[in-house]
Amino acid sequence: MRVVTGMRTCVYLVLTIAAMSSSLLAQQYQFQRLNPPGSAYSFAFGVNNNDVVAGSFTAADGTYEGFIYEGGEYKIVIFPGAVGFTQASAINDSNTVAGEFTGSDSLNHGYLLDAEGRYTQYDVASGASTNIYGINNAGNFTGNTSFQGETVMGFVNLEGSVTTFTFKTYYTYAFGINNANETVGYFTPPPFVKSHGFFRDASGKMTQIDYPGATTTVCLAINDLEEITGYYVDGSNVAHGFLLKNNVFRSAPLPDLAGINNEGVIVGGYTTANQANYGYIATPTTSQQ
Repeated sequence: MRVVTGMRTCVYLVLTIAAMSSSLLAQQYQFQRLNPPGSAYSFAFGVNNNDVVAGSFTAADGTYEGFIYEGGEYKIVIFPGAVGFTQASAINDSNTVAGEFTGSDSLNHGYLLDAEGRYTQYDVASGASTNIYGINNAGNFTGNTSFQGETVMGFVNLEGSVTTFTFKTYYTYAFGINNANETVGYFTPPPFVKSHGFFRDASGKMTQIDYPGATTTVCLAINDLEEITGYYVDGSNVAHGFLLKNNVFRSAPLPDLAGINNEGVIVGGYTTANQANYGYIATPTTSQQ
């Protein structure tokens, strides 16, 4: 990893997340833009309970690299030997990062990066693409895997034991895992136009999740309070972030909510009026309801 310091662009806004209920609930956040110096595009994917963020960005030379944001500094994450693509997708409270990179074989491979800077490659099976999108404090992780031309399957690795799964045999993508080994993600049935979210409990039971009236729902993260974040697409083909808490959906004025920690801190990405793409971290400034 290399550390980058420099001028940070911070934007402080008030975000309102409105509950889909008869009484309008509101939550306010302090909003900070995350964009490593020199980046042409950035996105924040995961946040741990110490507010350390994992994300990725496109560098000036076009390579796609990961980053860790902590204490006002960016640490750049590039898997040794990666070919133009390393993504930092998740981070746990030990600052272990999980993600994926493209190898010289043109396949995606998962990896883990510990706090001491040591990388470990991980593949569900030889010859299969592997993406890791979530990791919990026990070091258990989740993601998806597939052989070329075959169905994409979600997987969980719990203490070294791997289980692959699909929702009713459909293409299935697992993104988030909490400390109870509960996972969330989405699946896409034929004709592969619309997607539906899912919740999978520790026993493997899966439940479909759909934002009311949405054409597509994607679940991206889950914390230990079983608060789920993600995005949905409405009937006008506009994407909105959402928070699902206690079986109540709340819509957000951002295109997605990619990660959430136990304090309700949210990370993700957004596009400005001039079509620039940035990551963000949003910290609650009022008590959650």
